[in-house]
Amino acid sequence: MGCDGGTIPKRDELVKTKQKGEQKDRVSERTYRWRHCSVSQTVLRAPVVACELGRLYNKDEVIKRLIEKSQESCNIAHIRGLKDVKELQLTPNPAYEGEEQQRGGESVELARAPWICPVAGVEMNGKHGFCYAWRCGCVVSNRAVRELSSEVCCACATPLQSDDIIVLNPDADQLKEAESAMVERRRRAKEAKKDKKEKRKAEEDPQDRQISEKKQKNSRDAVISSNGSGAGSSGTRPGKAKTSVSGLASSILRGTEFSHVRSKDFSVAKNPNHSEVYKSIFDTHKSAQKKLKSNWVTCNPQYY
Repeated sequence: MGCDGGTIPKRDELVKTKQKGEQKDRVSERTYRWRHCSVSQTVLRAPVVACELGRLYNKDEVIKRLIEKSQESCNIAHIRGLKDVKELQLTPNPAYEGEEQQRGGESVELARAPWICPVAGVEMNGKHGFCYAWRCGCVVSNRAVRELSSEVCCACATPLQSDDIIVLNPDADQLKEAESAMVERRRRAKEAKKDKKEKRKAEEDPQDRQISEKKQKNSRDAVISSNGSGAGSSGTRPGKAKTSVSGLASSILRGTEFSHVRSKDFSVAKNPNHSEVYKSIFDTHKSAQKKLKSNWVTCNPQYY
């Protein structure tokens, strides 16, 4: 059976354990998220936009998906238009020399980031948390927000509300908070738009309202009067007569002004009040009679 020569077996030689699966490099994954577009996986280049969930996109890629209406397949169904994204005001990193600075074998973590925080000066490479203001789009680090007042933007001093600060590239717990904040923000925006419309309607000048109502009443009376005796013969009152467009046209054509049109001898070419240019539009004009006609006709089998 072996082991008779004084050998002492080890545990790993007797017990075979299941090998662990391949583990992701968290540093590389984190750096990739901060340097690439979330929808196209291309390198982030200005202009860069962010959604209400804190994901980074190239603006041209978002516009392309909106034109193609492929938000569902690209996992950006929450972006209904450009109003649902904000263009970021990024501060360039003076020490960044481009993608060519990273040589072969160099660690991704040691590479310089293209943007930095304008307040704290830390690089936006994933090591430090960053956020942006939904009202102005300024991007600053979480450290700067904690140290300074959160009532105004740290970069441009724009007044902010409590839910205007959105975390970039959030984790699972922060993503749930961002989703609930997005729903609440959109609900408030919808209510504010509705209240503004009602307020504008209430502040309308009463005199202007009376003038518009008078114009509408006069237009209705003109339609009823143009209908003539047709509405009166039906037994309905003039105030409640319902006149359609076709009925109004018929009543006008039945008037005395169009009696010559209904006659058999009516011809536009014989009317002295019209010019020759106007008469040439109709087939009864002498120029239309001299035009060449086709020597073939379409036969209708039902005719024979």
